[in-house]
Amino acid sequence: MFKTFLKQFQTPKKLQNQILFLLLLSSIVPVLIVGGYGIISFTSTLSNTAKSNLEKQLDDEAEKINAITQGSSDDILFLSKTPEIKGLVESNNRSDWNKQLQTTFASLIQTKPFYMQMRYIDANGQEIVRVDGDGTNIKVVPATELQNKGDRSYFTETMKLSPGVVYTSPIELNQERGQIEKPFKPTIRYATPVVDSSGRKRGIVIANVLANRFIEIIKQANVGDKKALLVDSRGFYISHPNPQKEWGADLKKNEKLENDYPSDITKQILHSQQGVISQGTDQILAYERIVLNPRQSDFLVAITQAPKDTIYASVNSLKIVAILIILASLATVLPLGILRARQLTNLIKQLINGISASSQQTFSTVEQQERIVSLQAASVNETTVTMDELEASFRQSTEQAQAAAMAAQQALQIAESGTKAVGINLEDMFTLEKKVGIIAEQMLHLSEQANQIGSISQFVSDLANQTNMLALNSAVEAVRAGENGKGFSVVANEIRRLADQSQRSAEKIYVLVSEIQSAINSTVMVTEEGTKRVAAGVQIAQKTEQAFTGVEEAVNKVVLNNQQISLNLKQQLDGIQQVVQAMDSINKGARETAIGINQTKLSTQQLNEIALTLKDMV
Repeated sequence: MFKTFLKQFQTPKKLQNQILFLLLLSSIVPVLIVGGYGIISFTSTLSNTAKSNLEKQLDDEAEKINAITQGSSDDILFLSKTPEIKGLVESNNRSDWNKQLQTTFASLIQTKPFYMQMRYIDANGQEIVRVDGDGTNIKVVPATELQNKGDRSYFTETMKLSPGVVYTSPIELNQERGQIEKPFKPTIRYATPVVDSSGRKRGIVIANVLANRFIEIIKQANVGDKKALLVDSRGFYISHPNPQKEWGADLKKNEKLENDYPSDITKQILHSQQGVISQGTDQILAYERIVLNPRQSDFLVAITQAPKDTIYASVNSLKIVAILIILASLATVLPLGILRARQLTNLIKQLINGISASSQQTFSTVEQQERIVSLQAASVNETTVTMDELEASFRQSTEQAQAAAMAAQQALQIAESGTKAVGINLEDMFTLEKKVGIIAEQMLHLSEQANQIGSISQFVSDLANQTNMLALNSAVEAVRAGENGKGFSVVANEIRRLADQSQRSAEKIYVLVSEIQSAINSTVMVTEEGTKRVAAGVQIAQKTEQAFTGVEEAVNKVVLNNQQISLNLKQQLDGIQQVVQAMDSINKGARETAIGINQTKLSTQQLNEIALTLKDMV
């Protein structure tokens, strides 16, 4: 393969020129790739940073505006619950409470100059207390100048709310007597219902906030090419770098966001919470919605825009600097690389000469090793054949030992079965012996009962004789008595007849008892003989059991010995198999070594040829 690789470079040019060419490629291409990736990465990072800065600045502005609006809502809720308001709606004497409420309004306006007007309006829309301020002066409006605001939307909308809920009006130019005040006074109103102790609505408390306070926050963000805008929920400009575009809704001018930006961008700004837009325009737009009151649909949108050229100016500068750095790096690296390439070429020439000399020596050594390894391989092969034959012999011995162990095991099982059978027979003989003894005892008891029956029968016979004698005597006495003894004579005859029958029955019983006693005696004799034979059988069975036990122990020893022999042979067979496997491994290793040496020989020849080729090329 290496020769094929070298042939690709066998051109009229020298190898050192080719190395210089490869050096140029290996320097320029990585530097261009790394530099291009770095430029793209830094460009993306700087762009994202610029967008993040716009969003952060816009978020800070929105937080400041939210702080003002939230503070105004809290103030108006606090005023609706003050004792002055409660006294004014509950008491019939309003003059004292009016003065106290005027003082409270004036104090709050003095503390927070962005409040331009505070009022309490009763349930009919009539102003009861009103205090005005312009940031420096505070004026308590007299009763003669108070107006009825019952037709104003902020009054009707607030009266619809529940206690504790704040109404927030859209931002609009303040009007007096139906005319827009000049200079313009952008106003946002915060109002909440006032109720008495029974929960009945008795009017509203309302504060007019000078919206210039947070409009100024937006205007301060107009720095250089960066512009800040504030629009309402309908897209009309409230704050714009060009004052002519402001307050289009109040001044009846069609100055809206959609006139200056594409419709898709306008729709995105007015219908989403926040975001950054950089497509479809030469500006980068960051926007964020400011909710004046979560319960109402009106909102404001703060917008910050900056030209892309300004945002990407630092990115373009970075590109130029990066390109200059890449060129400077190449100008520094290439001359040094060329010098090192020439030094490398000289070193390669020296190495080639060394390789050529050592390859000749290696070739001779490899030939000698090849002969030695061939002899070793033949010897190992013969040893392997011998070990295979020895393994077969041990395997046959192991199989025979296993067969003997199995036969001994079967004999052991038969002996165990015989021992168990004799044991069972011995137990049966013991049981029979006990039963025969029990029969003998029962026969003796039966003989005793038969003797008792004979005694009773003899007693009955004697009683019958005496009865017969008494009956005979009674008959004689009845004859003597004549006619008076006839009835008694009949009874005596009947008694004698019964006595005769009883005597005959007693004689029969006696005969039967005698036969039973003879039979019992014969049975007792037979039982005693059976008992003797059972005892002899028990002794024989015990001796048989002892004999089988001895056979079982002997066979068990034979089984253990055969198992030990089989185990020893198996271990020897395992050892022989391990030796055979080791010899096979050695045999394979010898063959592989011979093949490897042969390949080394070929590689050495190729290395010698390559060294000569390199020597011509360098």
